[in-house]
Amino acid sequence: MHELSIALSLIDAVCEELPRLGAVTVKSVRVRVGPLSGVVPDALTFAFDIAAVETPIVGARLDIEPADGSVLELAALEVIDAPADC
Repeated sequence: MHELSIALSLIDAVCEELPRLGAVTVKSVRVRVGPLSGVVPDALTFAFDIAAVETPIVGARLDIEPADGSVLELAALEVIDAPADC
């Protein structure tokens, strides 16, 4: 199931950007997946949910947008300001 390695790579890419974004919470990760990419969207969603546990983006939703051909790309992040510590 190569979707797990793809999910791990997505999570790594997002987590690498977090310091640059500051104090935010990731609400969703949007990817574009084409029918010739070899990726099964349901399997990627399942793998992402499992792989995100115990990472800074736990609870983030994976949104998969259809694309053409063999496209597989990270398209966008939805973030909100993290709550201030009390």
